Amino acid sequence: MLSDDQGNEIIVEVEDIPSGVQSSPSLNQIVSEKRPLNSSVSLVSSLSDVSATDCPVFSQQRDRKGKQVLRFSTSLNESFSRTLYSSESMALDTPRASQETIQGQKLIASLIPMTSRDRIKAIRNQPRTMDEKRNLRKIVEKEKSKQSRRILELTCCAQCLNSMSLTYRRVKNSLSELLHSINLWQKTFKVIRGKFGTSVLSYFNFLRWLLKFNVLAFVVTFSFIIIPQLTVAPKNHLQFTGLEFVTGAGYFSDTVMYYGFYTNSTIRHGDGGASYNMQLAYIFTIGAYLVTCFFSLLFSMARYFRNNFINPHVYSRGIAKLIFCWDFTVTHESAVKLKQKNLSTEIQENLSEIRQENVKLTFKQQLVHFSAHLAAWVVSTGVAIACCVAVYYLAENNSEFLANHRDPGAVLLLPFVVSCINLAVPRFYSMFRLVEHYEMPRHEVYSLLIRNIFLKISIIGILCYYWLNIVALAGEECWETLIGQEIYRLLLMDFVFSLADSLLGEFLRRIIGTRFIRSLGLQEFDIARNVLELIYAQTLVWIGTFFCPLLPFIQMITLFIMFYVKNISLMMNFQPPSKAWRASQMMTFFILLLFFPSLIGVLCTLAITIWRLKPSAGCGPFRGLPFFIQSIYSWIDTLSKRPSYLWVVWIYQNLIGSVHFFFILTLIVLIITYLYWQITEGRKIMIRLLHEQIINEGKDKMFLIEKLLKLQDTEKRANSTSFRLEGRDSEQSGSLRVREHIDARDLRFRRSVQEDNPKA
Repeated sequence: MLSDDQGNEIIVEVEDIPSGVQSSPSLNQIVSEKRPLNSSVSLVSSLSDVSATDCPVFSQQRDRKGKQVLRFSTSLNESFSRTLYSSESMALDTPRASQETIQGQKLIASLIPMTSRDRIKAIRNQPRTMDEKRNLRKIVEKEKSKQSRRILELTCCAQCLNSMSLTYRRVKNSLSELLHSINLWQKTFKVIRGKFGTSVLSYFNFLRWLLKFNVLAFVVTFSFIIIPQLTVAPKNHLQFTGLEFVTGAGYFSDTVMYYGFYTNSTIRHGDGGASYNMQLAYIFTIGAYLVTCFFSLLFSMARYFRNNFINPHVYSRGIAKLIFCWDFTVTHESAVKLKQKNLSTEIQENLSEIRQENVKLTFKQQLVHFSAHLAAWVVSTGVAIACCVAVYYLAENNSEFLANHRDPGAVLLLPFVVSCINLAVPRFYSMFRLVEHYEMPRHEVYSLLIRNIFLKISIIGILCYYWLNIVALAGEECWETLIGQEIYRLLLMDFVFSLADSLLGEFLRRIIGTRFIRSLGLQEFDIARNVLELIYAQTLVWIGTFFCPLLPFIQMITLFIMFYVKNISLMMNFQPPSKAWRASQMMTFFILLLFFPSLIGVLCTLAITIWRLKPSAGCGPFRGLPFFIQSIYSWIDTLSKRPSYLWVVWIYQNLIGSVHFFFILTLIVLIITYLYWQITEGRKIMIRLLHEQIINEGKDKMFLIEKLLKLQDTEKRANSTSFRLEGRDSEQSGSLRVREHIDARDLRFRRSVQEDNPKA
């Protein structure tokens, strides 16, 4: 039992705090307060256990022994209970009560956002009794339930939106990871980049990109055109001989491969089944695919342009990776070596770009280079014109040649000549590098691409003129199928020549360069020529999809085979580029050439076909119509009589069929292109200014470092001088002290002698 005096207060002795340590200001301001003991006692073992919430009920004094005495009230439980939202404590008009209330509210507010486990742990660590901890937990849970109900009532819509956005992000990330995991040839691309650099890798990237385009085209045409036709297709009575794989005629003419096999009737299964208009399906599927390609190329070109031209060029990116980001958590030895090759190649490309951009030519050298470039352009243009004239006369006389020669192989003459031109002339263009001597390898690739695209697109334009003005108007029974067969033979012959060039021509060139004429050595991969082969083939596929719906599937197979053939030939027959250079902007230029003039020319050709030419009267889904577009006109007239479909009629009349809409769309595209160009120019100026600013800051730092070194040298000299003077003074004072000591000892000796011998 405690006495009255003991019930009023409990005194705990703690070790004295050192004089150098400042005590808590809250404790210094505490006034000892006595309260009756009516609850359990909470002991504090040291001064560090006293929290800020308990400061109003503590007091400290010093006894006579110098020890610090800590006094605190034994009614802590009762005072804390009054702070937890009790009406009695709110009614107390004292500073201590209001302070306890604020501190209790802060404690509860800090516990509410915690998780259940963290909240239990925090309450358990509080210096409270069990009753206090139970009450505190009940109050916190009650307040948390109130807040959760209030939040649920007010932000139900916001939570729904947040959950939807979170689900969308998760699905997007999962799809991106899935696409990245199933992405073709990832390891092969790393090997090519490590050994040959990004310039050669750009060709294989472009090939894979075109492969995805053709997969999309095949899925669309197979789903909406080929499958419905197969459900009503009649039996093919023609005999298959195997020659059809070369000529594309014969047995294939009576299959879903060509336009003439498709029906013009509405497909209906059963009396009550849904109808399927083959005319609308055919023209809308081809149109939707080409429009998708148009916008996909436009957005891809804008994205690559933004990433590679608008964003600043960080030349030290590879060096920064090597210095600061070298740990890629790669443990396998072959993967480590491959990563080393990639970093080494990237650093070489960056440094080579910097060195080549800093090269400055004299006026005489510039004049010589300009003359060489001008001569090369004149010769290349003349060769291209001569080839186009030869193809035109051959195509004009092709019908007469086929009429006189009934041999099935005679149809391969025109594709054979065109493929020979496409194989020989680009190699002739590549020899101009011996005269032109471009300082930047990228400029050489650009010039070769422009020369080759001028040649190949001109040849395709002449062939389109031949098909639409000679074949289509010749009165043939099914001229659409004939055009489809011509395009198939061109595509097949181009693929055969590419295979022969990769497997035989490049192999023989390696044998000659390594065994017979060693001065030639291994050749370098011609990016311009190989990329133009892909663009040429894709242009033929886009034109031929209307006449041969299975052409994207054939192109998909050829691209898949060409990847492996080119990869094997690259590893065996080629050497890395002699001048390393970054090809980050090449993909943008490839897509630009694929968009214009390739896709734009295809759209113009098909527009003339659909709006101007008369379909064949005996084959195809548009037989019996004056024009291909007449099927759309008839469908719009039918919908205009139905009130529920008037919005479709309005869209067609005001958007698709309006010249003003396409004019506005073209104007918007031109404005966006101009804005991108202006942004690019502004970024270039900003990059140059920032580069100059970095150089000036480096000079300023060097200047300040030199000044600092001079000041340090001056201080060292001054310190050494003062140290010498102090040494001299100390030496002089020391010698004086020694002399005084000797003199004093001598004097004591004399005094002792005089005392012993007074006579002396």
